Amino acid sequence: MTDQEFEVWVKSQREEVIQYLINQNIKKPNVGSWPAFDVTPYFAIWAVESKKVTGAIGWWAFSGDCPTDYISGEGIRHPRKALLKLIEQWSENIPYLEKSENPPNTILGKTEDGPKLAKLLAERINILKEWSEDNDLWTEN
Repeated sequence: MTDQEFEVWVKSQREEVIQYLINQNIKKPNVGSWPAFDVTPYFAIWAVESKKVTGAIGWWAFSGDCPTDYISGEGIRHPRKALLKLIEQWSENIPYLEKSENPPNTILGKTEDGPKLAKLLAERINILKEWSEDNDLWTEN
């Protein structure tokens, strides 16, 4: 991927995250200009500024070849820990999806698609677990 292609990808992923957060009733989300972590062009983790404390992380958002999602940033100051929390949450959703039910605090468009979504989500979780365990992907700055 060229630098220009990377910049286009980053811009499109950031716009997708912003629109998703707005749809989730987060007004005027301040999403970082660049991902806090990425595996281009497959996945990105974004820091989103807190509404309570300027400059602090309020949420972590996730985009790419996976469901766009976000989690609270409370107590999570590194994107790797945010990824582990996301994996945990998604893993907890799979049994509900397999039964064509909405997981707690989640609304799906068509619950009858749950088993198919559970399979896809499990595949994404496995990939994300591999990335979370790969020390070469993470820089500790």
